[in-house]
Amino acid sequence: MIHVVGLGLCAEHRSPELLRRLRSAALVAGGRKILDEMGIEQERRLALTSMAGFAADLRRHAANQAGDICVLADGDPLLYGIGASLLRFFEPGELTFHPNVSALQAACARFGLPWHDCAVMSLHGRSDLGPLFAALTHGRLAALYTDARMSPDAVARLLLERGVTGWRMHVAEALCSPVERLTTSTLAEAAQRSWHPLNVVLLERTETPPVSLVLGLDESALAREDGLMTKQPVRALALSLMRLAPDSVLWDLGAGSGAVSLEAARLLTRGRVVAVERRAGRAAQVRDNVARTGAWLVEVAETSLEDFLNDRMREASEAAQARTGDTPEPELRPDAPTHAFLGGGASAPVLLSCARLLRPGGRLVAAAVLLSTLETVRAVIEELGWPLTVHQLIHHVSAPLGADLRLVPSNPVFLLEAQKPSSDT
Repeated sequence: MIHVVGLGLCAEHRSPELLRRLRSAALVAGGRKILDEMGIEQERRLALTSMAGFAADLRRHAANQAGDICVLADGDPLLYGIGASLLRFFEPGELTFHPNVSALQAACARFGLPWHDCAVMSLHGRSDLGPLFAALTHGRLAALYTDARMSPDAVARLLLERGVTGWRMHVAEALCSPVERLTTSTLAEAAQRSWHPLNVVLLERTETPPVSLVLGLDESALAREDGLMTKQPVRALALSLMRLAPDSVLWDLGAGSGAVSLEAARLLTRGRVVAVERRAGRAAQVRDNVARTGAWLVEVAETSLEDFLNDRMREASEAAQARTGDTPEPELRPDAPTHAFLGGGASAPVLLSCARLLRPGGRLVAAAVLLSTLETVRAVIEELGWPLTVHQLIHHVSAPLGADLRLVPSNPVFLLEAQKPSSDT
């Protein structure tokens, strides 16, 4: 039997039963530091190397020797621990897990924060902070396991760069040690400090955004230019046609005031939205609307569509060249879009670049008011050989007329939906 045992944060968390299990085990496995700390003899220890090799060694020992095997984990083995890694190589029934106190639990207890709805993530080796911004968009509490690069001050600076407000930071340093320290601060204060390398960060919401992030946003509550915001009926149909999944990556190309980006953010719990807008005044409105709604997963790119797409194309080409040493087709990055919405500026070069950068199976939706735009999008999609569906939307809304009501039509809008073929078709 392979037992995966959480040791907690300190000796007080290790029960007599746990210690008896370690003493009686035929083999004790784990990182060298934790094996040394627990005084495991050389003849019955297995040190962690690569995870694949470690798992293979565990399986071989389990098949060839009598007696139990204990795999040691700091804190709790299934919270960003070795237990989760082993489940890539073993079925759950092949392992017996023994939970213990995690750094997250201890930190929440120290600060008196209920954590039943806490979003938990590890920043170890992570460069994509999309899940963090998604957690700040939808939750009230987020817990972060940090590393030397993503330290509390670095995280605070990144949040401030995004414009995040209404949150404060709790940092639990060196938990269960003689130098343990607990600090609650603003993001600005946290960004100016240095921190013990062993820490857990808790981000707590302190203010409710003034505008609720809902589908069908109240346009009067948003910063906007008259006539430039995609109207609510068009947003509703466009979002429906995009068929966003919770972890989708959406590029809102020609974002205007950002209404489509904001409503998309309401639908994404783990995804990412990039709102691209070339005019500085409109980009400022998008940032303002992000702050009003707390849709922090929306990243604003103040640049032209052509420059934005050319930069992404260059990055993809450089990634492919670094991998192969040649100049092959651009390599799609992990943050490549699964969806793209063009609210304006749907020229042929923009559409072709967007099509190349979209992930296989990704969806593209373009809005067109002018017949020339409609024909441009049709021609490009047909050249690509993608299936295309064209929708025409004419919306009527009631308006007073004497003692009664009349229906006032909006200008017709075309929405064109297309899907990039999957790589295996």
